[in-house]
Amino acid sequence: MGSEALASGKDESPPPRGFLKGMGAERIKVLLVEDDGDSRELLAELLESEFDVKTATDGLAGLEMFEAEHPDVVVTDESLPGMCGTELAQKVKEREPRARVILVSGYTQVQGSEHCDVVLRKPIDVERLSAAVCRLGDEARH
Repeated sequence: MGSEALASGKDESPPPRGFLKGMGAERIKVLLVEDDGDSRELLAELLESEFDVKTATDGLAGLEMFEAEHPDVVVTDESLPGMCGTELAQKVKEREPRARVILVSGYTQVQGSEHCDVVLRKPIDVERLSAAVCRLGDEARH
């Protein structure tokens, strides 16, 4: 920090990762679809520091929320009531090919995962998830 910054109380250090993306209309819109309430709340809270996050409790609600909110990235569990994550991914891609989908699953092989842009295994590494959302969100917008 320069002496002027110290005197004025201004911090010249670079903004934290995701800060600029967190400003106004530039925030990446994320839809998190997870039927486990504790997991959904925890992941949403962790992602909200960098992204604009909406949540849904199952695949059908996720599809409705996707159509209403038009998120850049959908993060979905595979095992959901009503509609599994890969089916949700296929429907999302049919409606908006530029949207990106991250599938989260405890399984090593998931039939239908070709409709997803990224597949992450449980337990979720939040830093990897956040980095994937950031990269895919940028892709969805260009």
